[in-house]
Amino acid sequence: MFSILKNLMSKREPAGSVYTRDELDSHIDMAVEHFDSRLKLISGYRKKLIPVVEQALIHADALITQLPGPVDVNLKAYSSDPRVYAYFGSAEQLEHLFSHSQEFREFAKKPDSYSLTHGYALMLMSRQEKSVLGHAQRGDMIQSEVMQQVVNFTGHQLVKPSNSEEGVRYDLRERAFRHLVAEAVLKVARHTEEKADLERERIHLQMELKSLQAEHGALDFVVEEAHQTQSKLGQLGKQLAEVELKCEKAARGLETINEYLDLLIHVLAHANDYCELENRTDCLGHHNIVVEPDAGSEIPYAEIRIGELQRYGVIVKYPLSELKDQSRISSQMHSIYGH
Repeated sequence: MFSILKNLMSKREPAGSVYTRDELDSHIDMAVEHFDSRLKLISGYRKKLIPVVEQALIHADALITQLPGPVDVNLKAYSSDPRVYAYFGSAEQLEHLFSHSQEFREFAKKPDSYSLTHGYALMLMSRQEKSVLGHAQRGDMIQSEVMQQVVNFTGHQLVKPSNSEEGVRYDLRERAFRHLVAEAVLKVARHTEEKADLERERIHLQMELKSLQAEHGALDFVVEEAHQTQSKLGQLGKQLAEVELKCEKAARGLETINEYLDLLIHVLAHANDYCELENRTDCLGHHNIVVEPDAGSEIPYAEIRIGELQRYGVIVKYPLSELKDQSRISSQMHSIYGH
């Protein structure tokens, strides 16, 4: 009876946790398998990982919850919704994005998608803002040659198509967590590369120092050249001593599997250093010209940073009935270059 109660207790979520124990365990398993499976050899590794895995998931969920949307993106909305008009340069560009997104088309072809009317996805974009000369109305007057700021969204990409908004947000949470594990793997790779580079530099300096010492011995009767060589020997000796200190310092890192666990824990505990999201809006008028508040439409998007990648995104909803085998843009390209 005691063993049964003990097993039941072990399956419960940690006190105060927003996640079940099974969910935390599955993310621990994924992190260990992708980072270094040797962590399983450490006694109590799960207990050490539970709080930071939970912390990382909370951070990812908090970010994903802030993502604006879903925005209904379709051909009709292009002419009626200022947000859709601002995101795309033309209705044809909108159609082309969804009809020629391999990831979105594969999602739409799945048997589970046959009964769906819409698909959801994160739409990532690049954002550029530039100054142009244009016309502006000041009171009752139309002024020309007025410097204006124009915002353009380009490089559209659809990520993680799903049958619901919740599905998109969940998949993005999972992607963010996997990225954190990948950051830990990258730190190990960089550490290994740094050690190898330092070792190569140390060997090179040692060989150069030996060669110069031999030259110094052969020229010790030539006073002027002997002084120059002695100076070079001193400089090389100093460089070698500095590199050897760096080698010693690098060698002290990641020597044991416990240090690998500490590295993974540190990355997961500092998720905000690797994944950030900030909601932003542009107030845009016709032709995406930046205007004063209340003079245009608020165009929402999130500024997303994952590692060194920075993009802008919004969750979108698209009618599957508007998917085309070949968009108008592709048809035009084929008619021009297809022969």
